[in-house]
Amino acid sequence: MSEILNFQHWINRVYKSSKSGVYQTYEWIHAKELSGNNFIFLKDSEEHPSSGIFAFEESIILPIIGKKKILFAWGNPLAQSEDQILKSLIEFKKVSKQYYYGTIMPPVVNPLNSLYEKAGYKKVDNYTVLIDLKKSEEELWQNLEKKSARWGVKTAEKNQLIFGVPENKEEIEEFYELYKSTAEKGNFKAEEKEFLIDLVDTKISKLFLIRHNNLIIGGGLLLIDLPNNYSTLSLTSLSEEGKKLQAMPFLYWNLILYSKRLGLNYFDLGGYDKEAGQTEKTFQINKFKERFGGQVVEQSIYATNSKYPRFRSILKQFRFLKGTYKKEK
Repeated sequence: MSEILNFQHWINRVYKSSKSGVYQTYEWIHAKELSGNNFIFLKDSEEHPSSGIFAFEESIILPIIGKKKILFAWGNPLAQSEDQILKSLIEFKKVSKQYYYGTIMPPVVNPLNSLYEKAGYKKVDNYTVLIDLKKSEEELWQNLEKKSARWGVKTAEKNQLIFGVPENKEEIEEFYELYKSTAEKGNFKAEEKEFLIDLVDTKISKLFLIRHNNLIIGGGLLLIDLPNNYSTLSLTSLSEEGKKLQAMPFLYWNLILYSKRLGLNYFDLGGYDKEAGQTEKTFQINKFKERFGGQVVEQSIYATNSKYPRFRSILKQFRFLKGTYKKEK
């Protein structure tokens, strides 16, 4: 039996009243495990933990240095007091000495920066785009760039695109093949199909698809963090037809509306590369996200030693090396 099953009830109970973030939920860890990811649970007690954090092992290939094993986690530790969180951060740092480096990316909402600083972590600048859902629907619409985002949504509506959840397993598989193709073209590691199937509809996630003439032309996985009161766009994919029909602005706008109707405060567009050069693909992705009226905000990563900050600093100065950094597939 997987270790996570032994602590399922404890995780669910603590998560409801903590600021750990969606990536420290049973649902997320279980889906990642199905996708073939190796995790370890760092806890303060074998049988009755009061705090803990799930972390993943990963092999990466660095330029010049070669293959190294790292430890990383998303979200704050599962705990109900700052003292417990601090203990978990110290334990993560201790265990990370067995790896090339360890990193934690806390939630963009409630990042608890002071605790990471107190535990001696090194901060690395990272960013994302947050849309303030406390604004009225009319104001959110007016904040969309008129000649691109608003035009795209209206064009998609004229093209009779349909936004909704999967109606059957075949539609999930159709979207997965689209996503897998996107990963291959983008040269990044795709999650396994089981990961997506497991997160189609849970308390922390929902898969939305864009249809045209009964074909899946795009979609995205939305993560829903109720304790921190925001949602995050986790992964997306778009067909060539979907690109022509303006499926992506249509998807973003409908996810904004869905998140607002859930009563959430923010919608996270899932990353922003502030260092991207004008010739890079991420620069165009940045420009697309900017059209939805959000604010570029810090989403820091905290490292257990100076190796990761040093590596990021090198990438900042020599952007051509970015393509040589790879996660082992």
